[in-house]
Amino acid sequence: MNVLSDRLVNLFGALAVGITDRIKKAAFDPTIPGGGETTAAIVVIGHATGLSIDELGRVLGLSHAGTVRLVDRLVAAGFAVRSKALRDRRAVALMLTEAGETRLSAILQRRNETLSEILSHVSNADRLVLERIAETILAQMSDDAVSALTICRLCDERRCYNCPMDAFGMLESSTHRVDP
Repeated sequence: MNVLSDRLVNLFGALAVGITDRIKKAAFDPTIPGGGETTAAIVVIGHATGLSIDELGRVLGLSHAGTVRLVDRLVAAGFAVRSKALRDRRAVALMLTEAGETRLSAILQRRNETLSEILSHVSNADRLVLERIAETILAQMSDDAVSALTICRLCDERRCYNCPMDAFGMLESSTHRVDP
C-alpha cells in the first residue's frame, strides 16, 4: 500500500516552488534582453549544440515566431550564431559563441552556488538519500528527449554524471555536426 501523507505532498510542493524561485533569481541576468527565456535558451543551446530553432522552441514551450525572436536577440547580443546543419542545408543549427559560452558558465556558476547554499543545511547522509530520491523522481518525469531537455533546461550537465535524463537520448539535430 502506497500512502502519501498530506504533509509530505505539501512540503514537497513548497520545496519545488522555493527552489525554482531561487534558481530563476540566480540564473536571471538583467543585462540579457528577454529575461528567463533568454537565459534558458543559452543553457539549452550549450547542452545541445546544433539544435534547430524548432527544437529550441519545443524545449522552451515557445511558438515558432517567439523562438525566432528569441534567437534574433541571442544573435544580436553576440551569444549565439546560426549556421546550416550539414545533413539538411535548409535547417538552421544554433551554436553558442565564445561570449555565449562565457555567459553560460556565469549562469551555471550562480545556479550552482544557490543550490549549494540550500543543500549546505542538509547533512551528508541525508544528501546521499536525497540524491537517490531525486534521481528516482527525475527518471519518471520524462518520456522523450524534448521533455528531458525541458526538465534540464537550467542544469549544469558537466556536473551530472550518469544523468537520469540520458536514457531519453539527444535531440535529433544536436547530434549533427554543423559548419562553423
